[in-house]
Amino acid sequence: MKLNVKMEGTFSGKDDEEFVRAFTEEIKTLPVSEYDIEVDCSELNVSIPLPEHLHLLESNIHRFQKTGFKKILFIVQKSFSKSNCAFIENAKKTPIPQFQLIEI
Repeated sequence: MKLNVKMEGTFSGKDDEEFVRAFTEEIKTLPVSEYDIEVDCSELNVSIPLPEHLHLLESNIHRFQKTGFKKILFIVQKSFSKSNCAFIENAKKTPIPQFQLIEI
């Protein structure tokens, strides 16, 4: 079973709070340990790499891991990878065994 999450556009602090609230509400009824989560960030606005985007992505990787999903899959554009090399390198080295990053 898989929970699909799509992150797109440009995020502000308020958007982050709303995302966390909606995510928390959504998983209340799910046996998350039986689910993979696929997070599609391919439409995240990366024309200007914002620290808020990186913070959101990093915190969500750890949030999903703490929540107990079987597998965590993040999908990002190669253009995101090029403009946010440090984040990508850290994500690839993350010690979370169920985490995978795909660049499209």
